[in-house]
Amino acid sequence: MNGKIKLLHRLLLTVSILILGASLVFYLIKWGDYPEEIGVHFGPDGGFDVTASKFFGFYPHVIGGIVIAGIAFACRLIGKKKTGLRISEKGEEHFRGELCLTLDCIALLVSLFFAYWSVCVALQQPLDTDKGLLALGLIAAASAAGIIAETVTYIRHREKAGKAAPSGLSHRLCRLIPWLLTAGAAAALAECWERYPADEKLFGDPAYFGKVYSANFNAYYDRKLLLIALIAVLILLTVLEIISVRAAKAEKQPLVSLTDKLKLLIGVFFFWWDLLLMMQLRIGAVSVGAFALLFTASFVIYAKSRK
Repeated sequence: MNGKIKLLHRLLLTVSILILGASLVFYLIKWGDYPEEIGVHFGPDGGFDVTASKFFGFYPHVIGGIVIAGIAFACRLIGKKKTGLRISEKGEEHFRGELCLTLDCIALLVSLFFAYWSVCVALQQPLDTDKGLLALGLIAAASAAGIIAETVTYIRHREKAGKAAPSGLSHRLCRLIPWLLTAGAAAALAECWERYPADEKLFGDPAYFGKVYSANFNAYYDRKLLLIALIAVLILLTVLEIISVRAAKAEKQPLVSLTDKLKLLIGVFFFWWDLLLMMQLRIGAVSVGAFALLFTASFVIYAKSRK
């Protein structure tokens, strides 16, 4: 990456750390004003739905810190390691810079989200769900914009490789990342399974036992329905994996490339939607539209590559 990109990367990462650090300092300043138990988690309406020890108020700082640290580590690898894509040297530099800046923007938005969460806990006031959804929507938009920019860069600077197999690193990542994300979604669901309904007022109500709130339909449904999305992803990834392996054996490079793109899109977007469902938040039209656009673009690229 060139010097300007590195400078912007360091600036964005520093701002993200400072924002989260400032929220931590503010929480510590208010520490002595709290009783032993305070509201630490918010329900779909923005009110507190979990009351626990004030030590759990550090939750947004811990999670936000883990996310920022992970992104910082990923950007460090991006700066040192080549992607393995068959693109020109100039395209490689642009691609890595765009990928790094996309992650930096996500880190900044995640930091803002968890800092706002922490301030609401520190002040013991409800969380404005519109602001929370705006932050999540911006994270999805930044991810989609980054994917689009990186796809365009790859198309503009790629080198023709005939029927050769796709670059080893990108192909392995497209196979590995969706499965890791799906495993993460399964672990998150297992963690949340016994906590539904999340609303404390309804938690002990037999009529709502095991039910999860759907923000898109403004209704409660059986938590088992959360398994449908997870099972659907597993089936889709398995089918695409089989097609990819057979296409690689038959040296059908365009089809291998298509399955790689589809697996990555399904893994990323379904992981995001699973989290929103588990958090009882609305799945926005922005992320659905971005998925549809990228999904369609993958088939258009496949059709052109075949010709």
